Amino acid sequence: MSSDNEPTWRICRKAVWMLIQNVNNLADAEALLNRQENDLHIASGKCFILLLTAIQRPEKSRLESAQAEFKRFEARCGAMLDGGGWLGMVRRKLQFSSGAAAGVDHYDGQIALADVTLCIVGLMVVKVMNGYNVGHIAIAKTVYSLRRVWKMYQQCYASVLDVYRAVYDLDPDENAPRWPPVLKRRQSSSAASLASTSNVGSRMYRSATTSFETFRQDSVSNEMSKDVIRLMTAVSVGYGAFNLILSLVSPMMIPLIGMLGFRGNRRTGLDALMFAKNGPDVHAPLAWLILSWYHMMGNTDFLFDGPHSRENETYVKESEQLVCNPPEEFRNSTSLQYFIGRSFYLKGDLEQSIRAYEIGSTVLVDNSFVSMKTMCLHELGFMYAIKLDWIAAYKKFASVAEVWMKQYHYFMATVCAGAAGDTTTAELMRRRTDEVVSGCRSDACRGTMNSFMESKETKVAEALRWTAAASSEDDADSKHGHVLCNHCDGQRYCRLIAYEVLYVKYGVAKWPEDALHAVLSDCQEAEDDDNTMLYTKQLLTVVCQRVLGFVDDYRQSLIDIVENMDRNQRRDHLYVYGVYELTAEQIRHNETIEEGKRTVQKLKDIKRSYHFQHFYEMRCVSLQAFIETKPSTKLV
Repeated sequence: MSSDNEPTWRICRKAVWMLIQNVNNLADAEALLNRQENDLHIASGKCFILLLTAIQRPEKSRLESAQAEFKRFEARCGAMLDGGGWLGMVRRKLQFSSGAAAGVDHYDGQIALADVTLCIVGLMVVKVMNGYNVGHIAIAKTVYSLRRVWKMYQQCYASVLDVYRAVYDLDPDENAPRWPPVLKRRQSSSAASLASTSNVGSRMYRSATTSFETFRQDSVSNEMSKDVIRLMTAVSVGYGAFNLILSLVSPMMIPLIGMLGFRGNRRTGLDALMFAKNGPDVHAPLAWLILSWYHMMGNTDFLFDGPHSRENETYVKESEQLVCNPPEEFRNSTSLQYFIGRSFYLKGDLEQSIRAYEIGSTVLVDNSFVSMKTMCLHELGFMYAIKLDWIAAYKKFASVAEVWMKQYHYFMATVCAGAAGDTTTAELMRRRTDEVVSGCRSDACRGTMNSFMESKETKVAEALRWTAAASSEDDADSKHGHVLCNHCDGQRYCRLIAYEVLYVKYGVAKWPEDALHAVLSDCQEAEDDDNTMLYTKQLLTVVCQRVLGFVDDYRQSLIDIVENMDRNQRRDHLYVYGVYELTAEQIRHNETIEEGKRTVQKLKDIKRSYHFQHFYEMRCVSLQAFIETKPSTKLV
């Protein structure tokens, strides 16, 4: 238990992350926060916990209770910040510079107000996702609140950064905080590496009210350093997360978010979060979590071997630093094992990745807020499929299908069992897939992955019949020396579907060589080939050959694939992925960079929905970001 003089912001960190690690700790977390109910940090921690419990159990009464509490705390923060008008604001600034507690309280209030407003937005998202009728006016108010939160984080970040630079006598032109040398020596080795992460692409505009150059250098108290560090790391999480997430939105959404007043810079966001992950309060573990998600899941350029990752080898080092230096809340956790597995996969070490996921999936009871055991099982299914261990893959998919995304995982279990030639298990998995689909035929249950599975349903069933018939003939009629022409391709058809899903979800850049050669072998033309898989095989052949380095330039091959699909009016996911691969190949070569930029416009013009749209849009975000770094060359 904590001592009586323990800072309340530290108690808040303990309580919130105690609940996130184990949902059964709710009573203990609330008991920690019931000691000093009137404290700002304690009240803020209660809001975080209310949001977490509302996400987990979104009953109407719970949502209404959380909404009322958020509104009360929002009003309290607003009243605290508004006291004294503009004269009070100047007085608080002077007090902060002289070390008075009122200045610290003011900035704590700003951060708490932004956080609780974000909680209100989060609660609205929970209502929408759970089918509550919220109305258009409420949605419009939520968008406005989100914009207000963004402005709050911007203003508070600029203001605290101004004071932080004064306390540690840092360069006033630096637009991202860094750990001062005296503090870097006290940090872990990962924190020491953060000193150089302050290169921000565009300068942040600061309010004139936050600059008091004439007096602040000499009058800041030495006792203020801990408060400034805590405030700087706390506000850096919200500011950094907004910048990062806004930089990852789909290109089609950029005009809309720009019109709403949002603007994100990825480098700025990453710098702020890298600084914040070593902070002392409740925000720091969240910064580590966001960074780990980005580097090992959201950084699609690295994951899919995009053009920028070929020019920059820092991604692996950054992901390694994160998993080697987690905050105390994540040490020995299933979440850490999940990210270790991702890190090893991105390094191309499939065996170590599987080992980490296996450790994470063997926890007897997983009571964490998000079941990372389930996530580890999910990844294991795909890792074993990449390894071509179809038996192990379908077992993992069948296991995770019992608790999460049943149609998706039963379908993958069907395909993997079919690829292994186990038609009995495959038929069982296929029937379970059909049962899930028949119970959820509404549009709300459908997604781009669901539509892909349904489009393959008939052909998969046929492929399983081919395989079963071939097996039966081999047993009973092998002496006649013949089988039906399509029987031998049932397993291959299932493997091709698995390859297609794996390519979309993971790319092929990190696959072992034997897996790439197996894909090429299965993509070879045969007399009895089904034309429905023709473009799948052509596209997989090109991307696998590129990774293996068979030829340096695949532009013409990709042009042929895209043009053939144009002629045949194919406008499905294979077409857009073909255009994406062509664009990525064009901008790899200096002589066709401008042509690649023009092809990007073709990507933007594709507005319709198609299978795997999410993964395609993620790739496009990275591609667009890379192209913007390339100066235009005027053609004479």
